[in-house]
Amino acid sequence: MNDQHMETGLSKERQVEMYRTMCRIRAFEMQVYRGVERGVIAGGPHLYVGEEAVATGVCGALRAGDYITSTHRGHGHLIAKGGQMKPMMAEILGKATGYCRGKGGSMHIADLDLGILGANGIVGGGLPTAVGAALSSRLKGGGWVVASFFGDGAANTGSFHESLNLAAAWRLPVIFVNENNRFAMFTPMSWTTAVPDIAVRAAGYGMAGLTVDGNDVLAVHRGA
Repeated sequence: MNDQHMETGLSKERQVEMYRTMCRIRAFEMQVYRGVERGVIAGGPHLYVGEEAVATGVCGALRAGDYITSTHRGHGHLIAKGGQMKPMMAEILGKATGYCRGKGGSMHIADLDLGILGANGIVGGGLPTAVGAALSSRLKGGGWVVASFFGDGAANTGSFHESLNLAAAWRLPVIFVNENNRFAMFTPMSWTTAVPDIAVRAAGYGMAGLTVDGNDVLAVHRGA
């Protein structure tokens, strides 16, 4: 552990718990992968393998009463926010014991009691939802924050620009978390996006933007 990580203010126990969360996410996703291989899980779930530090770092900075919006690649977000793996797996298997009684499937798991406003099969669909939840926080004086996860592909949709503009204009408590894995499904980011880092777009809306190493959970936590 280097000096930079010692400055996080996190106890050793808290850092170990974040490591456990990342391990839980990886173990869950590999079990989903094996289920697909065996034909037990139908379709093609979008796995979160390799991005565990992002969800863990961001959600580790949130309070219990804060909210998140997720993506089609959302299992890691849900686990990091406190979602239980058993009803998650049941949901993916289409069972009535799942979070959404088996009707949401892999890409639409939600648990309002945990502040999980839902994963979303529509690219960029969670962004306006997060802005609405943040507006509710402002109007009700609730004081909660909303973290909205989205990919680099969603950063080129109209909902991205409209959501950032409204959140900035109304000074809403939203953290927009871009998980940039350099590919929108099969399309390289370099084919569709002129800027090297999505975070630089924040300046155009008068909000702070920060680029961090998404494989460094402590760096993500500091940024969040």
